[in-house]
Amino acid sequence: MKLTFVLAICLSFQALANVYSQTKITLQLNNVSLTKALELIEAKSDYYFVYSEQANLNKLTVNISSVNEPVPSVLNRMLLNSGFTFEPTTNNLIIIKPSGNQQQILGVIYDENKVPIPGVSVKVKGASRTSITNAQGAFTIEANTGDVLVVSYIGYKTVEVPVTGNNITVNLELADQNLNEVVVVGYGTQLKKEVTNAVSQVRGSEIRKSSAPAISNALAGRVPGLIVNQRNGEPGRDEATLLVRGLGTTGNSSPLIVIDGVANRDGISRIDPNDVETISVLKDASASIYGAQAANGVILVTTRRGKIGKSQFNYSFNQGFVSPTRLVKMADAYLYARTLNDLAVQTGANPAYNAAQLAAFQSGTMPSTDWQAEVLKDNSVQSRHSITMNGGTEAVKYFLSAGTSSQNGLLERDKTTGFKQYNFRTNVDAKASKRLTLGFDVAGRRENQNFLQQEQQVLFQNALLGAPDMAATINGFPTSGRQNQNPLAIAEGPGFDKTELNLINSTFRFKYDVPKIDGLFLDGFAAYDFTQTLRKVWAQPWTYYGQNNTGAVVPTVIGPNSLQQTYNRVQSLTLNAKINYAKTFGKHNVSAFLAYEQNEIRTDIFAASRADFASPLIDQLFAGNAGTQQNTGSAIESARQNYFGRVSYDYEKKYLFQAILRYDGSQIFPEGNRFGLFPGLSAGWVISEEAFMKNISWLSTLKLRASWSKLGNDRVNPFQYLNLFNYGSGYVFGGTSDVLALNPGVAANPYITWEKQLTRDIGLEAGFFRNKLTFELDAFFNKRDDILGPRNVTVPQYTGIRLPSENIQRVNNKGFDGSINYNGSLGKAKYSIGGNFTYAKNTLVFADEGTVLKDYQKAEGRPLGSPLIYNVVGIYQSNADLAAHPSVNTVKVGDYIYEDVNNDGIISEDDRVRSPYSNIPQIQFGLNINLSYKNFDLSALIQGQAKVRQLMDYNVTAGTNGPEYFLSNAWRPDATSNSLARVGRSITLNSSFYHDVSFARLKNVELGYTIPQSILSKAGVQALRIYVNGYNLFTVDGLKKKGLTDPENVNEKGWRYPLTKSINFGANLTF
Repeated sequence: MKLTFVLAICLSFQALANVYSQTKITLQLNNVSLTKALELIEAKSDYYFVYSEQANLNKLTVNISSVNEPVPSVLNRMLLNSGFTFEPTTNNLIIIKPSGNQQQILGVIYDENKVPIPGVSVKVKGASRTSITNAQGAFTIEANTGDVLVVSYIGYKTVEVPVTGNNITVNLELADQNLNEVVVVGYGTQLKKEVTNAVSQVRGSEIRKSSAPAISNALAGRVPGLIVNQRNGEPGRDEATLLVRGLGTTGNSSPLIVIDGVANRDGISRIDPNDVETISVLKDASASIYGAQAANGVILVTTRRGKIGKSQFNYSFNQGFVSPTRLVKMADAYLYARTLNDLAVQTGANPAYNAAQLAAFQSGTMPSTDWQAEVLKDNSVQSRHSITMNGGTEAVKYFLSAGTSSQNGLLERDKTTGFKQYNFRTNVDAKASKRLTLGFDVAGRRENQNFLQQEQQVLFQNALLGAPDMAATINGFPTSGRQNQNPLAIAEGPGFDKTELNLINSTFRFKYDVPKIDGLFLDGFAAYDFTQTLRKVWAQPWTYYGQNNTGAVVPTVIGPNSLQQTYNRVQSLTLNAKINYAKTFGKHNVSAFLAYEQNEIRTDIFAASRADFASPLIDQLFAGNAGTQQNTGSAIESARQNYFGRVSYDYEKKYLFQAILRYDGSQIFPEGNRFGLFPGLSAGWVISEEAFMKNISWLSTLKLRASWSKLGNDRVNPFQYLNLFNYGSGYVFGGTSDVLALNPGVAANPYITWEKQLTRDIGLEAGFFRNKLTFELDAFFNKRDDILGPRNVTVPQYTGIRLPSENIQRVNNKGFDGSINYNGSLGKAKYSIGGNFTYAKNTLVFADEGTVLKDYQKAEGRPLGSPLIYNVVGIYQSNADLAAHPSVNTVKVGDYIYEDVNNDGIISEDDRVRSPYSNIPQIQFGLNINLSYKNFDLSALIQGQAKVRQLMDYNVTAGTNGPEYFLSNAWRPDATSNSLARVGRSITLNSSFYHDVSFARLKNVELGYTIPQSILSKAGVQALRIYVNGYNLFTVDGLKKKGLTDPENVNEKGWRYPLTKSINFGANLTF
């Protein structure tokens, strides 16, 4: 039904375009210019005209008399013998163009070094005729004498060339690309040279260089100030976590995502990269236009829209072969058996393995099972297909796309795990009248996530920790494995965990130019979004095999028998209206807008389950035991109301100023605290425009800017100003037990409000040698107050009441980010190299930690998430060491020596200290390299992080293996120089558990070749590029030599689905 609706809208635009007015007019004109005559016809009719200024219509005079005559008839007489004709198009739009026979124009386009440029766009101005230069820089196009050719190519200045003959030569000049770049900011756009805030932007073309299925991962290393970490490689769950300038709160730290101007629409990860025009990151006062949702930064996604010209189709294809970036090197059977014997000796038990068994394991005569090799495939596959159509006229412009992508899992015998996505997008802009433009956007997506019934983390945990002295299979059948959960047995079972997501985003837009007031216009939109999620978890027993006393292989069936289904529906309606004004007064440029916006969101949730199903073949609720059924449901409604505006002013594009004010209201807070005021101020000084700087030939641009703002973060659990009650049984009342009743839960906080952040930023932008070399650096300081946190007080447990969170915590976050880029050429080769760097360090200023902890142990003054640990200073090598150092009673030879921080002669909890780092990197960086030569192109991206630590430790027990690094480097009586404590030592958190997970990674590399136009033209193909791409191919880090997991993938044990690398082959076809 929704597709029918979209089709009906598109057909209505077409119907609108095909209406041909029959207006009749009366005119009496004597010696009036043709331009004036056309203006009079526009005033008397519903027609309007477009023509090239170079046509000089104002030099032609008109003498005409008409009474109640149709406009086309009048035009025929007016243009008779004028050298011009008219072409009716759509929506009563008429093009005035030169008449006469078109001629074939031949031309060649050269760069600044007189080298021919392939792929340059050549277009007849005011017409739909276009051409693309071939490998020799040559083009042909049909045009009239007097026509104007518009020549454009990325990185070069666009030029307009009048047609005066049959042969044309054009020499392009490098553009000041950094200055003329259009930057998307909140509710509008600005030229880069006029921006007064810290805004970073990446083009969709850069995103499309990455083969990452989730485009959030494609942002890694490309945007200064954006910290990107991928923690999981599981298909459909492999999106990255994004932080703008680090972590600034103990609460929700995710940036606000805005897609085509609509906030809270959807995540960024599953947008088709072929739909993306730009992605902008607002990092300072620029975000204040989003008020109470802006403190964590804002990410703006702008999708592609139609452009005037004939329809252009593009098909892109990518096929990838995927494998883990790295697997943990686990102990073999010999090392595992020796370790268990060591544990037995420590506890006084008999060794689990005799000398003959150890020798057999060591020699290989008794097998050693590599569970990861048994459970994981060598590789899997992923793919993406996408087709787009782009084009339009002055009246109607359109961008249409459809795509699909898929990822398969890495587990052997697993025919379930995988992710598939189907998506489409329709962006249409239509000129309904001379002053009114309408737009209609619809985007849809279906996601099918298919997983095994067990969480992937559990499966990989059992794959990693499986005992290597146990076989994975017996006669081809899976054995019990670790804790009777052999991943091979679970993969073969009938159970599954499937989620289907259906999403529709729709937006109706308008823009109306107010008559008689130059620069004044109204615009706005209405956006309706609908998301439906259905999840079905079919938990069924699995079968493993073993041998009985006679040696026969016998099955054992184990596991749950249940079905759980969940339905989740989210509906969102956003209304926006703006009044805008832009005007130039001499050397003064002013632009401003005032806006109103409101948003309503409703979420409905329903869940039901049953157990004890008679057959694994019927995965429907009715087939379960009715006596086991359970159900639940809930609904949440929230609303926001916002008033906001922005004023921008500059003098001679030299002195820049911008002010933002937003008045936000949110329903999730009590009435007295629902509205807040969020201002933002910024200013810039383009020093290079000063007269005293004009003679510095090597300096292209130099701009100093600064900003200040107050931002908010209202993404907290809603309605905390209300008392929370629990509803359930288990009460005795009137002699009756298990009475359903309400009981107190969390007490209300009637004063709750949003987090508030003061943001200060100072930035410097510079360009040298005609902006071949550009540089940008920002320093920032953010102060976050009113963060929700607990009070360090308690109430009697018998009350059942829990105290609410209060707005008491404070966090500071400071640092700097920047980028440097150089574009150059060597003969026919062109290259660019660019780097970006982010340093962000947060500090907890206040949390109610009470008086139990010593001052040096408190989280205050340390980074968020920094653990409280013992500092290791050595290993006890003998009883003499035990006597010489402070210790606790349970310490043995081979255990770690902890630092006696307070010098009291004993080791206690008072000797724990805070780590200077957490698992959030304080540094991230990226290095981009691009090279092109003739039809070949090469790009590479290196990305990395530093100043970050991650907890990783294993405790080996009978039936549970550990990494070779931990076992082979553990202290033993015959290996006292080993760097780690004995196996079986205390698992108290200490500094040895925290590993440096800094790394530098070859994130992306791509080699492409564009087929020569001389070959393609015969097949009617405009362009064809083929390429091979590598993703996550190589990593340099400290964990690699230890045989441990990927540094970006780690959690406490490294049990997650591994991150993946891939080799991809693809093609882009344009016709």
